Amino acid sequence: MIQYRHILFCTDFSENAGAAFPVAIDLAKKYGASLHILHVYQEPGDIAEFEVSSNIHMDWIRVAHFVGTEREKKLQAMRDEAAREIAEVQCRMLRGKPQAEIARYAREVEADLAVISSHGLSGLEHALFGGTAERIMREIPCTVMVVKKPR
Repeated sequence: MIQYRHILFCTDFSENAGAAFPVAIDLAKKYGASLHILHVYQEPGDIAEFEVSSNIHMDWIRVAHFVGTEREKKLQAMRDEAAREIAEVQCRMLRGKPQAEIARYAREVEADLAVISSHGLSGLEHALFGGTAERIMREIPCTVMVVKKPR
């Protein structure tokens, strides 16, 4: 019989991730598992497609601080929502490349299952960029459930 003890839910706060969140909560309730909610913030310098003209001056430290604070608030709200139904809920925000940080964290907490959302790239977009879900599945050491947003 399958028994999950530690379920990892990865979010980018998108609408698709929002659709996957109740699935993670339901699975944690069903199995009596702890739920780990994880968001990986990718710094602008780490994003290959990100370019800023040399004429634009941006205070990246202030921008990163603001973005980080807003995302921490969202994580806390998700933790509060999940904690109404699950005994053990933990949240974490990491910085770096999502697939690498998710895989590292999954090993750290000995996750049995990771619940992630699909953004449904197709055709040329998928061929050029690949899917984050696909990259995560290649690196993560546990079973991965990819949840598609209902149509």
